[in-house]
Amino acid sequence: MKNLSLLFYILITINFVACKDKQTLKVAGSETMNSMMRFLGTEYEKVNADVRVTVEGGGSESGIDRLRKGEIDMAVSSRDLNQAEFDDLRKTGNLEKVRLAYDGVALVVNPSNPVSKLHLIQTSDIFSGKIKNWKEVGGQDAPISIVIRNDKSGTQDYFQNHILKRRDLGEKEYTTYKSNVFSPNAKIVKDNAEMAKYIQENPNSIGYMGMGSALVDHKDKLKALEYAKNAKDPFVTPSIRNVYDRKYKLARELFIIYKTDQGDKIDAFVTYLTSEQGQVAVLQSGYLRSSLPEVEVSAEPVK
Repeated sequence: MKNLSLLFYILITINFVACKDKQTLKVAGSETMNSMMRFLGTEYEKVNADVRVTVEGGGSESGIDRLRKGEIDMAVSSRDLNQAEFDDLRKTGNLEKVRLAYDGVALVVNPSNPVSKLHLIQTSDIFSGKIKNWKEVGGQDAPISIVIRNDKSGTQDYFQNHILKRRDLGEKEYTTYKSNVFSPNAKIVKDNAEMAKYIQENPNSIGYMGMGSALVDHKDKLKALEYAKNAKDPFVTPSIRNVYDRKYKLARELFIIYKTDQGDKIDAFVTYLTSEQGQVAVLQSGYLRSSLPEVEVSAEPVK
């Protein structure tokens, strides 16, 4: 009995030491990139048993702010840094920004909604509150319920500028509509899971989220709409192939941002993420790898 107790104690001690020796790499930020980074972290741990990768959401702005405060090792963002963030981060030391992947933004509705497609002006008018009923865009006679992300979301920032304010239709259109704001009746949610739940429970609602989240994480709860920039253009289904072929127009870059003075643990992880193995994992997670032809991985030092 003593021998069994001793053996048990030794095993527990070995396990404790092994866990204690593991390096933790903390990643946080974009909700759009959350599922991809969790998958990449798990794949990385398989070939690096001494590293534990933790991934949290919170939105792009939150991740960037936490990196500035030194709370995490890497921020993930579905938009580029704005000037204020750039200046604040630069004060904390040497930084590097890497374009990791590409993703589309999907317009999402309840699967029971008969509407299957929208173009940019229709979408802008819906989210600004100008179009209030689904029958105005070929749907049923029912009021439209709008759901949007909070202002910490990179997807919200992208959607607000490119769709709501119509930047994608050119500078003249953007100048005319840059004062557009979301409808005051819009429901604001903190993350994609909350948005998916709201749309599932409210059949007449519409929202938006990263294509990877819509088609992978919430594919059984939501319907992603076909989209066209102009009413006369072909309406295109959101998919990896259509983003790669430049047919699906609601697409943007996804970034990782990190400090360069953190030693080997961060360098090794970034090397993995931008390697062929890492980029294959990006594709497997439902996102467009950044190292496909015409889309090169590039590291941009923040000076």
